Amino acid sequence: MASQQAPWQITIPKVSPGPARVWPAEPRQTAQVRFADGRVFEAPVGTQLEAYIRAAYPNPPVPIIAAIINRELRELTYHIVTDVDVTPITLADSDGVRIYRRSLSFLMMVAIHELFPEARVFVDHSVPFGGYFCEVQGHPPFTKGELGRIEARMREIVAEDAPIGKERVPLEEAIALFEERGETEKVRLLKRRQKAYLTLYSLRGVRDYFHGYMVPSAGYLRYFALQPMPPG
Repeated sequence: MASQQAPWQITIPKVSPGPARVWPAEPRQTAQVRFADGRVFEAPVGTQLEAYIRAAYPNPPVPIIAAIINRELRELTYHIVTDVDVTPITLADSDGVRIYRRSLSFLMMVAIHELFPEARVFVDHSVPFGGYFCEVQGHPPFTKGELGRIEARMREIVAEDAPIGKERVPLEEAIALFEERGETEKVRLLKRRQKAYLTLYSLRGVRDYFHGYMVPSAGYLRYFALQPMPPG
């Protein structure tokens, strides 16, 4: 006859439902950035996002233009003040392309202002091969030689890695700036604005308003070419 084993059971010891261990601590002076690949980088509170990106991606195969932080698009000049999740935005992303084109337009406007201060440039519409069609007022259509000078000046500014500043100014100040420059359409639109301030970007002393984010400096804008198109 087979022997029978005595019945048995697992006993789980009772744990006292006492309070969790909590102790006072000093405020942390650093903030952590966690990237999608699991890597975590730490720096003093207030460090710009660009510094984290450069540390995590010293030689990216595609330029990193901005980032998604906790599901929101942010510029590289954004200050990190608490722990966040970050997903880089590159030129392979639609948001990255828009930021790059917008910044490149500003670079071109600044170069033209320095070489031909009487000329006013208007970015009209996009073209199929990925650029913008621009019109010039106050100056005859640029010749091929003049376009070459403008492109060369743009590349000089890129080589300098000139910073693109950002400031919030009272709306009245912004309207006065554009009135002085004769930009009547922009003034008309700003007078309808509900907010009492406006964000302006600046590059080499030229200030302007743009609908969207920019790169932090001209050094990011290495890929471009200027081409004449009819009617000039």
